[in-house]
Amino acid sequence: MSDSPNDVLRRRLQSSPFWTKVGFELESSKAGRVRIRLPYDIANTTTATALHGGAIAATLDAAGSLAAWSSEEREDVSGQLLACDVSYIAGALGEDIFGEAEVLRKGKEIVYTTIRVLNGDGKLLASANHIYNLTTPEPTPAAPTNKLGAAMKLGRTLPGIGDLSEPDDDIVQKNLSILSKMDGRMPYMSQINWKFNSGGYGFAEFLLPWKDSSIGEDGGLAGGALLSAVDHSGSLAAWMTTELGRRDLFGSTVNTKIKIFAPAIKRDVIVRARATGGSGSIIHSDVDIFSSAGEPVASGSTIYRIIHRG
Repeated sequence: MSDSPNDVLRRRLQSSPFWTKVGFELESSKAGRVRIRLPYDIANTTTATALHGGAIAATLDAAGSLAAWSSEEREDVSGQLLACDVSYIAGALGEDIFGEAEVLRKGKEIVYTTIRVLNGDGKLLASANHIYNLTTPEPTPAAPTNKLGAAMKLGRTLPGIGDLSEPDDDIVQKNLSILSKMDGRMPYMSQINWKFNSGGYGFAEFLLPWKDSSIGEDGGLAGGALLSAVDHSGSLAAWMTTELGRRDLFGSTVNTKIKIFAPAIKRDVIVRARATGGSGSIIHSDVDIFSSAGEPVASGSTIYRIIHRG
């Protein structure tokens, strides 16, 4: 007799020492949907009976990961969390909690899931957007022998896990030439007065002026303009690790996040994006946004994917 989908997911749940230690239980599943329970245990609390925020976040991740696996038929793949954005809505005191996950879209490798955590009465405690990568396992490279920081430079990580591709100075110069001509050729970014400043391997810097169509309802830079700045600069920082404009390559944004520190940003801002690491086709970039006076006003990140067409 073949195993049921629930049996397969229970085995996967039990294969994780972390999930087992925290105490997750599978309640139900079908293709693209999962519900798990985290029974109350004092080991998962902060003080008194308050459940630790990390335990709630782990519930979101476990449910999202299992949902990603719930309709996966391949046996030669492994799964890795790419991103999980958690919003805490209410706390849990001395009670079981439940994670409910639904797959929004499942591609060949990347799975997008929405998740919520509830208590037994159905009260919403937390929610998240979860991005999971199902791909062929890669061998783990040896750890670098040089000390952390010794080889760190703009747009470059140490060799080893999470490493970027090797830089090619000729390609970087070609990319810079292309970027310097792109400002007026991309209609969406042109309408918010977007300007390229400088770049390098895995790095790109831009100017977003506070004027005209970049201004929002509060008189400062529009939130959407700043979010667009994170998306665009992070994507181009990723492209600066490879050859921009190659017809056999295709790029797309997997995830964009932003945190805005200041209200009504009535200044021109500098947007600096740096590719910080990646694996296979996936490249992560961090983005910092400063006012023209050097004030930190926002930050964000992107996950970008560059694949060979076909």
